[in-house]
Order: sequence, then structure tokens, then C-alpha cells
Amino acid sequence: MTRKSEGASACKVVGVTVAQHKPRALDCARRLLTQLAARNVEVRTDAAVRRACGESCQVGDMHYISEADLVIVMGGDGTLLSVARHAAPLGTPLLGVDLGSFGFLAEEEFDVLEANLDTVLSGHYNTEERLMVRARVIRGGSDFITLIGLNDAVIAKTAIRRLVRLHTDVDGDHLATYPADGLIISTPTGSTAYILSAGGPVVDPAVECLIIAPICPHTLYSRPLIVHPRAEIRVRVEARNREPGDVSLTVDGQEEIGLLPDDIVVIDRAECNAKLVRIGKRSYYERLRRKLKWGAEK
Repeated sequence: MTRKSEGASACKVVGVTVAQHKPRALDCARRLLTQLAARNVEVRTDAAVRRACGESCQVGDMHYISEADLVIVMGGDGTLLSVARHAAPLGTPLLGVDLGSFGFLAEEEFDVLEANLDTVLSGHYNTEERLMVRARVIRGGSDFITLIGLNDAVIAKTAIRRLVRLHTDVDGDHLATYPADGLIISTPTGSTAYILSAGGPVVDPAVECLIIAPICPHTLYSRPLIVHPRAEIRVRVEARNREPGDVSLTVDGQEEIGLLPDDIVVIDRAECNAKLVRIGKRSYYERLRRKLKWGAEK
């Protein structure tokens, strides 16, 4: 569900993260840090940004930055996804400044942020709450590792050779054993990411659900499936012809762990939601039209 609510209180501590490989990111960050300093706002960032921007900031790791009242993410969707895994469990709102190319999450333009900075710092903004996914690896009957993500969890082979067979249950009922290159379990937010290329549906983030889609299935019957948001999806990597590490679990395309034969991955809804700050009035469907070029003249 996407919920819109007014910001609760003024932002006295602001975290700033920057995708330094983006051409405009550091220039915009310098301008932002100057404006925040002029308003006596405490800024938290990492050492590389402070060195590059030359501003007086508090430096720490991503958890420390995410403990701020608000985190401003300067970059694109990839940067925002990495911050969301730290900020969501703390309930910290994220404001994504779009300095990328094909993003759906980092929506606001920098000049819009500048024009509305005082309003944002006073806490008068709307937030959208986005469902997150949790993936637990069970190895030898015990929990081995747990990862959370905003877009998706992907179980896939790491080499071109051989299909992987993924025994998949939903809420204890057997769904299918997919002979495929892999399996994507996506949130509605992630429906415009990897799963879109795999033939999955585009889902309004206001709809609470999880989406299951095989990657290049070697069958004629396999189709993407939408399940309820509290579903527990269990995927077992069949051991037949498998070697350690030739199948992996990847969350949001960023955190990856190699799987062993007969590992079980349990995927469900995370206990926390990501809170995305919205300044303007641009709708989700307007973003779809603009980013996917729907209805564009030929």
C-alpha cells in the first residue's frame, strides 16, 4: 500500500548520500550542503563526500547517516535502493533527487528540492510507504542469513550453462518446480525493474502484493503470478547436477550470496516499509508515461 501522510516534525539532522559517479551529483551536493549549513542543519554524510564538497559535516557509516530525521539521496534508483535497506528499519524518510537516467524511485529534480527546501526541512511533505521484501537463507536446517530489499529478491544461476530447478511453495502448498535460469520475487515497487524485462506485470505501488516470475523458463506453462502480501514463498535449489556457488540469491541487484545445493530461500514481506518523500504532485501514472514512453508519438 502507498500511504500519503504529512511529515511529522522539523528536520534538524539531515543525512546526505551521493552517487559520486553521476556527473552532476557532487556539484548539486556542494550546493545543498552550503544551503543546509546556512540554515544550521546538522548534516551527516560519508568521508568521501565531505572531502569532495569541503563542507563541515558529521561523518559516519550508512547506519549513522540513516539515523537522521531525513536522508536526501543524490543520484538515481541504485543509490536509493542501497540506502533504503538501512533507513527503512529505522523509519527514516528518504528523498531521492533524480540525477540518473531511467529511475522510478529518485523522482524529485534538484531545482525542485532547492525551491522547496525550507518546506521540506519544516517537515511539511508527503510520504509514500512502500512494501519491502525479506529473504532468509536456510542452510542445514538453520537460518544462515537474512536480507531485505525494496525491489526484489532473485534466485538465479551464475553461469550460462545448465538450467536450475527451483522447487517453489507458497504458504506450504507446492506451486511449481521451475526449470529456468532463475526466479524473481518482486514487490510492486520492483515491478518496473528486473521483473519487467522477464515479462512480469507493472503493478501500482498502492497494491499490496508479491509477484513471482521465472526467468527464461524451459516450459510453455510458466507465467508470472501475483500473490497476497503476507504470502510465504519457499524456494529450494534442487541438488541435481549442482555445484556450490553456481546459483545465487541477489537482493535489489546489490547484495549477493552464493547458494548451496538444497539451500532453502524463504521470501516474504519485510516487517518495515520504506518511506519515500514526495514534494510535487506528479502521479505514478505520469511517471510511467514519461519513463516508459507510453503514448509517445512515433
